Amino acid sequence: MTKQHISRYFKREEFACGCGCGFAAVDMQLLMLLEKVRVHFDKPVTITSACRCYEHNRAVGGSVKSKHRLGIAADIQVKDTPPSEVYCYIDSCYPNTLGLGSYNSFTHVDVREKRARWSGK
Repeated sequence: MTKQHISRYFKREEFACGCGCGFAAVDMQLLMLLEKVRVHFDKPVTITSACRCYEHNRAVGGSVKSKHRLGIAADIQVKDTPPSEVYCYIDSCYPNTLGLGSYNSFTHVDVREKRARWSGK
């Protein structure tokens, strides 16, 4: 593990806000969940969006109550794996907690305490 890595498979900059503002919080519960996904599928996990400042969240059409703004959410893709399969795996591991969204090209996961499920575009 290099200095840039914050875990076996992830680097801090992968969690950074896409606008370059410097917001790059890493929630440990989220990080451990992503590690679990990586180990289960034995394939790279790409974080397409994690932390979002207010301005960037608004620019990408995120919800006003987006968990990305709190640094506790990530939109992910697992190499050569349908997002629906990723969604089903995470849902089976955490049936009573987390926010989990199924989209055509990615899976949203956040570590809120109460269960929330939805299907997107």
